[in-house]
Amino acid sequence: MSPEQSPAKIGKSVGEKLRAARIAQHYTQSQLAAPDFSVSYISAIERGQIHPSLRALEILASRLGLTPTELFPSHPQQEEHLRSPANLARQDEDEIELTLLQAYLLIMHDNLAEAIAKFDTLATKALKLPLRLQQCYLQGLIYFTTDQLEQSEYTLSEAAQIATDLHANYFLLHILNHLAMTYAAMRNYAQASQVYQRCITLIEGNEKVDPFCSIQVYTAAGQHYMFLESFDQALAAFNKALLIAGEHSASYYVQAVYAHLCQYYITVKDDQLAILYAYKSIQAHYQHMMKQLKMKLHHYLGHALMRKDPQAAQDYIAATLQKPDILKYRQAQASLITRKAEWHLTQHELDEAEFNARQAHELVQTCGDTIVDAEALIMLGHIEYAQGRYEEGSQQLIAGLGILERLQSYEELADASVRYAQLLEKIGKEHEAFIYFRHAFESRQKLGI
Repeated sequence: MSPEQSPAKIGKSVGEKLRAARIAQHYTQSQLAAPDFSVSYISAIERGQIHPSLRALEILASRLGLTPTELFPSHPQQEEHLRSPANLARQDEDEIELTLLQAYLLIMHDNLAEAIAKFDTLATKALKLPLRLQQCYLQGLIYFTTDQLEQSEYTLSEAAQIATDLHANYFLLHILNHLAMTYAAMRNYAQASQVYQRCITLIEGNEKVDPFCSIQVYTAAGQHYMFLESFDQALAAFNKALLIAGEHSASYYVQAVYAHLCQYYITVKDDQLAILYAYKSIQAHYQHMMKQLKMKLHHYLGHALMRKDPQAAQDYIAATLQKPDILKYRQAQASLITRKAEWHLTQHELDEAEFNARQAHELVQTCGDTIVDAEALIMLGHIEYAQGRYEEGSQQLIAGLGILERLQSYEELADASVRYAQLLEKIGKEHEAFIYFRHAFESRQKLGI
């Protein structure tokens, strides 16, 4: 605490403001004090002898028709600091960054006229290199999109040089990808090939590259080589893109990659990219959560319908499986198909039930441990028991129970263990049945039931 902000100085400042506000409202000290405080307490605050608590400030300010902050001491030095050249420059940079961000969003939504208007507001400003880099890149995108190819080539080349000088590889890869596309559009195919090769060199062996940018680069390069009838190079580029896409298809993995990139940029003290990848990681996390929620909703809705009205469940499943958004998600499909298998089992249509249960399992078996795969395996186990294939059924049931245990889905584990134990009892395996009844009991204990 600076000498100017000693407790006595602060107390006196609060006291002076309190006294001025009290007099302006025509309150006596006694009227202001009652019923919570004594007159001597108010007098001591006004003389600067004591500093009131925040709760006391709230009560007193409320009686005077003020907010508590209006009774806080003012700090002339701090206010002067906020008007200093350094802070004004920082404020100007913040406004420029916001303008560039708005322009980027407008470009993404094809509002090019509005994006150009944003750049017009920056025409008279002298930008630092990182901001000039972003401006050149975004203007290059606009020029490319509006077929102003020479301007695009010039502007993106300037951006690439700034990015190289700043070692800003995140921007450099995006810039070079669009520069290569510009050269290709200008029919300068040799130059385009050179720039694409430069992109690929930046990607290879570099774990700190945005995977989606890598996919875009390899895809664009593949299309370029296809046009040139360099089919081996095209196939190699497309296979690279598919390999990366396969590795990052799960949203939870994308989240982890972005979180790793965020940590990396924190380490190298690039705050801007660290914040960018933090936001991307959070967004990927929300996307993963939304997918899981949608899958669970279909999963539990199917369960509820099967319990209430099996025929209505069958109609719902048939209709829902035709929806485009469901066809995108294997887990949602598999959950519904498992319920379809359950319906056929209740109708004693065992071949059809088995076909659906196996189809559900095959849809999600490469997704790792999921509650949907566990359900499919358990359903398949029940169907095989109904067919008299007890050994195969037990293998499926045990595999499904294992997934539930690893997922710590103790409620589902308890229910499935009881049903398996009942199956074992029916075929005379009382000892094994006892084991799974106990397993169900232990699972419910973990739930606190």
